[in-house]
Amino acid sequence: MDTGGAAVALTSSNTAAAQVPASVTVPAGATTATFTATTGTVASDTAVTITALYNSVSRTATLTVTVAVSAP
Repeated sequence: MDTGGAAVALTSSNTAAAQVPASVTVPAGATTATFTATTGTVASDTAVTITALYNSVSRTATLTVTVAVSAP
């Protein structure tokens, strides 16, 4: 049974630092959806802009990928 929903396109401004899925589905009646961002190794703290696009409307959020700290 198809319950509908909205497919929202996702992009990352820096795919070496953070990769996101090409899209995420927001269930019918919902206003949010979750997805996993996979981070890479960075030499210094790196700000990445994640953009969501639906029906020509975009929203952005900034994700900061931090340098891994080695255990002593």
